[in-house]
Amino acid sequence: MTPQPGAHPLVSRRRLLAGIATVAAGMTLNGCRQDARTYSLGTAENRGFFFDFGQSLTAAVARSDAGFTLNPLITGGSVENIPDIIAGRLDLALALADVAATERDNLRAVGRVYLNYLQLAVPADSPIRILDDLRGRTISLGASSATTRAGGLLLQAGGLSESDVEVRAVPITAVLEALASGEVEAALFAGGVPHPAVDISSGRGPASGIRLIDLSGYLPALQAEYGAVYQQVRLPIGLYGAREEVGSIGIASLLLARADLPDDVVGKIVDVLINRSAELVPPGTVGVQYLDTRSLIYTSGVPLHPGAAAAYRGHHR
Repeated sequence: MTPQPGAHPLVSRRRLLAGIATVAAGMTLNGCRQDARTYSLGTAENRGFFFDFGQSLTAAVARSDAGFTLNPLITGGSVENIPDIIAGRLDLALALADVAATERDNLRAVGRVYLNYLQLAVPADSPIRILDDLRGRTISLGASSATTRAGGLLLQAGGLSESDVEVRAVPITAVLEALASGEVEAALFAGGVPHPAVDISSGRGPASGIRLIDLSGYLPALQAEYGAVYQQVRLPIGLYGAREEVGSIGIASLLLARADLPDDVVGKIVDVLINRSAELVPPGTVGVQYLDTRSLIYTSGVPLHPGAAAAYRGHHR
């Protein structure tokens, strides 16, 4: 091509370089979209069940070549995650269904992912058998906001208030040590069974081992007040050395999305939940997982995000 009269070679070169830079930038955005879009995911306390699931989901999304990444954040749990996602401070968040139900009209769900088991542990040789035996004792109701909330409601169902006990917040990673030292005489935690952070096989915890309190007798009072968001579950023989099944209470966990999160992002997360479900089960954990098309959609009255609803319709074809 012959330069036009008066054209300055330097100007032409600058324009050429600028054009190349623009094309290169476009190629980078299209070819490396993993770096272009990152969305926050609110979990809960470090090494808790939500934290572990958040890590697994983040890794599964990265392996799926979805075109974006997740950034899992340690948070105070469900009670903090819900106002943060409503306000747009979080893009995605995990929350227990009983907490989410209090704001269901203001939330959008990606799906129901797991059943969390409430577990109230005491040293195996403890005289504590029922909730009323906690009166006047030092206990932990957990360190995440949702577990603490559930613990308060559980005490009420047992005829106690928090003023009847001394409450000390113990993170899940320190439960066994707190029970062994006598820092607390009972500790509530929630998650899968067995909980990975409560591993007594290495000799951690009280010398006598731990024992779970049967909570099934308090379920009717909770259901009468708050509905079927609380479910009856049975914990298996052998769990933490148990010689018999123990009745407990289950609460579903929901994956929530900011209402204006792009439909394609939410849809691809649904694809990961369904197509990569085996990658989302915490190691060594048994229990109820809702990671299939028929179960994910039951979100305790929280409406599905439009992107999630469209993805589930696609999986039903």
